[in-house]
Amino acid sequence: MAETRRRGDDVQPALAENKESLLESSTLAAIVQSSQDAIIGKDLKGIITSWNHGAEVIYGYSAKEAVGKPISMLVPPGRHDEIPEILERVKKGESVEHFETTRITKDGKTVHLSLTISPIRDKAGRIIGASTIARDITARRKIDEERLRLAAIVESSEDAILGLNLDGTVTSWNVGAEKMFGFHPSEVIGKSVRVIYPIDRPDELPEIIKKIKLGQRIDHYETKRKRKDGTIIDVSLSISAIKNDLAEVIGISKIIRDISGQKQASQYARSLIEASLDPLVTISPDGKITDVNEATVQVTGTAREKLIGSDFSNYFTEPEKAREGYRQVLSKGKVTDYPLTIRHVSGKTLDVLYNATVYRDDKGNVLGVFAAARDITAQRQASQYARSLIEASLDPLVTINPDGKIMDVNEATIQVTGVSRERLVGSDFSSYFTDPEEARLGYEQAFKEGSVRDYPLAIRHVSGMITHVLYNATVYRDADANVLGVFAAARDTTERKKAEDQLHATSAYARSLIEASLDPLVTISPEGKITDVNHATELITGVSREWLTGTDFSNYFTEPRKAREGYRKVFKEGFVKDYPLAIRHSSGRVADVFYNATVYRDAAGKVRGVFAAARDVTDTRKASQYARSLIEASLDPLVTISADGKITDVNDATVRVTGVPRQLLIGTDFSNYFIEPQKARDGYQQVFKEGFVKDYPLTIRSTTGKLTDVLYNASVYRDDKGNVLGIFAAARDVTVGKQVTQQLEASNRELEAFTYSVSHDLRAPLRAIDGFSKILLDDYSRPLGDEGKRMLSVIRKNVQQMAKLIDDLLTLSRLGRTEVRTQDVEMSDMVNDVLKELKQNAPNREIEFKIHPLPNAEVDPALFRQVWINLLSNAVKFTGKKERPKIEVGSNREKNQIVYYVKDNGVGFSMEYSNKLFRVFERLHSEEDYEGSGVGLAIVHRIVTRHNGQVWAEGKVGEGATFFLSVPIKE
Repeated sequence: MAETRRRGDDVQPALAENKESLLESSTLAAIVQSSQDAIIGKDLKGIITSWNHGAEVIYGYSAKEAVGKPISMLVPPGRHDEIPEILERVKKGESVEHFETTRITKDGKTVHLSLTISPIRDKAGRIIGASTIARDITARRKIDEERLRLAAIVESSEDAILGLNLDGTVTSWNVGAEKMFGFHPSEVIGKSVRVIYPIDRPDELPEIIKKIKLGQRIDHYETKRKRKDGTIIDVSLSISAIKNDLAEVIGISKIIRDISGQKQASQYARSLIEASLDPLVTISPDGKITDVNEATVQVTGTAREKLIGSDFSNYFTEPEKAREGYRQVLSKGKVTDYPLTIRHVSGKTLDVLYNATVYRDDKGNVLGVFAAARDITAQRQASQYARSLIEASLDPLVTINPDGKIMDVNEATIQVTGVSRERLVGSDFSSYFTDPEEARLGYEQAFKEGSVRDYPLAIRHVSGMITHVLYNATVYRDADANVLGVFAAARDTTERKKAEDQLHATSAYARSLIEASLDPLVTISPEGKITDVNHATELITGVSREWLTGTDFSNYFTEPRKAREGYRKVFKEGFVKDYPLAIRHSSGRVADVFYNATVYRDAAGKVRGVFAAARDVTDTRKASQYARSLIEASLDPLVTISADGKITDVNDATVRVTGVPRQLLIGTDFSNYFIEPQKARDGYQQVFKEGFVKDYPLTIRSTTGKLTDVLYNASVYRDDKGNVLGIFAAARDVTVGKQVTQQLEASNRELEAFTYSVSHDLRAPLRAIDGFSKILLDDYSRPLGDEGKRMLSVIRKNVQQMAKLIDDLLTLSRLGRTEVRTQDVEMSDMVNDVLKELKQNAPNREIEFKIHPLPNAEVDPALFRQVWINLLSNAVKFTGKKERPKIEVGSNREKNQIVYYVKDNGVGFSMEYSNKLFRVFERLHSEEDYEGSGVGLAIVHRIVTRHNGQVWAEGKVGEGATFFLSVPIKE
């Protein structure tokens, strides 16, 4: 019993101990099961022996699926060596803490875990397995990776990224900040950020801190900061608050970007814009000017401040056309060679060609239009100079294309054909000659052989008048020597031919911003390397932009040394103007250019390089070649004279007439080559004073002693601003004509004297015949009978007609000797007086007269009264058979003359015989139908000619005739 009691007493403590142990195990099991971490037990072979709820959540396996399986089923490929290593350490009694690795879940996903592994011992302290606590660190790892990524971004950023506390003390300083400002982090962290502030910006930091504390953000704030070496740089700031988990502002984050290079690029672009000789402008979509360069200020005469914001179209002679131009750019993206005329505030105008494109932002949105204007004044000036030469010539000048069509004419051609310029241009050259086929052969010969000389043709005027000419013609070419057409000059030989014929009969024709420029533009480094070009440079060299950039500027010229000297001169003197060079294209083609260049500088004023603009002068040279072709083709001596009377240019005809070589003529006194030097001086001085002279008589003395009588026609020529540059003078050789005219005048005087004498002597017998016939009719009519009376009446009528003819011949004869005494005549009054007399002589005629107001003219009243009597008498006579006769008198003003006309609806005439109308005794109608002496129109012709006018007629058989007469207007 005692023994049994003792044993019972021993059992009680053991039961209590087991109960306490069971309670502890139950508590631990509950803790394990409720843990969010995976707690896994395994034996020393790696077989899973226990698996809590946290393991189910992390790995996806239930305890039933996992227990009894090898722990290696959770290990991803490449990590199977971890298990043996861990078990070996556990067997040694070691623990593995916070071992980070990856495992595979049931659905194949990889999870990041932190493992803590400890040995499991029995009561005897022997190691029987391992306990693994696995914590899922996937989310934490992502946060850590994001932090590391952000830290890497901060450290690798080219921008300076700073952390500050709320009093401006630096708390962080990245590599970008160190590079930008030159301070090592140890030099600034813990110190005030004012160390990088310039001394002139004391209020910026307090303002920034104030805004950040209010929760505001600061973006792209442009200011200046100071580097460690004292250099001031341009920066852009982006500043935001640093907040804690409670969203409280605890600091400041600053991102600082260095924009000095950006500003320098902007200044570089502005330098290029301002260096351009072309007016450049940017225009908003609503047509307002947003920017201009200095060339635009100069060409408009308006200040930059006034231009910006105003309507682009305000500065042109045709505002609507200007508006249509930029609208076209916005619609189509660009325009090329758009012609406009800019008006300066002074009223002066400038013709330009605009090239324009749209420009866009980085997202492709159109911001506006960039437009570049090309001044075409020089080109037009060359053209005007050529036109001045053409129009000054007294010879008909014409240009003909390879198809035989007229391309251009001068005023002399209009006069000789009677056809307007508009109708001549585009018509067949051969249409205006009496022998069209011969004219065609002539210009074809010029195209084939290059020229023709003294080619005889006869031009037919619309009035039927024929002008005999000698043509001299040459081909003219473009800059590449391609034949463009034929230039032909006609020498009028009609008067000479007419004079010779009469003597024989008597004796048995003017980036987005940079790329729009038509001029080649280039920038050059101090070493002479090309740093930038525009598309025009690519076109003129035939070399791509990529290849040009970095190469020697001088490589692309026919004279590399001269090109080098040019850009060195710019670096030395700051600029060059109109520096001549010749660019060689990759194809071998050469383009002559004038370079205008200036240095460009950075923000500190340091010279960075040269900006050069090349002006292609090919067209100007072509115009000059065209003008030279016109000058040399002329048979007349042509010369240009400076304001001090020196010869500046001559043609080959001048060399021939003086016998002096061209190089000796140029630079000498114009007056040296005449028999009357003072008269020659007076002549060119008169041109400078009055602007021109016409038919100024001089005599040229050749080195051989030969004298040539000439008539000079000269006018001043000017530059594009209207300044007189000199005189252009053309001399017409009148030596032969003068001799022939003198001989003809002598013959005519003899003929007139003879005519007067004969006419005067015939009048006496005619008076006797008429007188005795009248006596017979009056006193002896009865014995004569009716037949005798009729015959005597016929005798008297013929005698009276003969007397009228003699009177007309006497009148015609006197006209050659009568002095013309001109005065201002009321032409309307004179015509009305003549009509009054004619109506009295024909009281039974019902004629419809239409008399227009006629301008006065400087004429001899007695002589011109005879003109109107003859013309109006003819109109009355030749409408005699019309039921409703009509006669019209009127006038037209044409240039420097008044043209009067008398028009009727009478019998008319055929234009085939118009050349006979004004000859003595020439009649187009029989005397039986229309009586007359056949001298009346010859008298009209003589009187009008003595007034330096012309007379001609147009008619159609059965429809009437119109007689025209012109009288010069006296100034």
